[in-house]
Amino acid sequence: MNKKIVTALLLLSLIAPGQALAICDGAIVPCGRSGTPDCEFCHIFELINNILVFVLTCAVPIIGSVMLVWGGFMFFSSVESPEKVKDAKNIIKAVVIGMVIIFIAWVFLNSFLTAIGVAEWTGLKDWWQVKCN
Repeated sequence: MNKKIVTALLLLSLIAPGQALAICDGAIVPCGRSGTPDCEFCHIFELINNILVFVLTCAVPIIGSVMLVWGGFMFFSSVESPEKVKDAKNIIKAVVIGMVIIFIAWVFLNSFLTAIGVAEWTGLKDWWQVKCN
């Protein structure tokens, strides 16, 4: 295998998580710091919302991309061993299936809560955006 390709993949795997973390800013805990209000009961729901947003927009894509790069590296570096090639294909397949399940579950939940009218009876235009007054 070409060593330039392996080097490029390794460099990409080191750079990609840093670029993805650039969008993962902001505090997860919405209260209790200087310049923020004291914690109230509604901040629990905002905290849960912030954790879910962090997991769906930051953790899952970063972990998934790192595992895809790892599976690809294993695939390209183990051409001679059929068992290692099979393991690499299983890693790639598991990552893709896992990410599809996570995001299909999000679409299903969003569609279900929109269909039952959560936006109408709670006054929330977007049910997943929880903000304390």
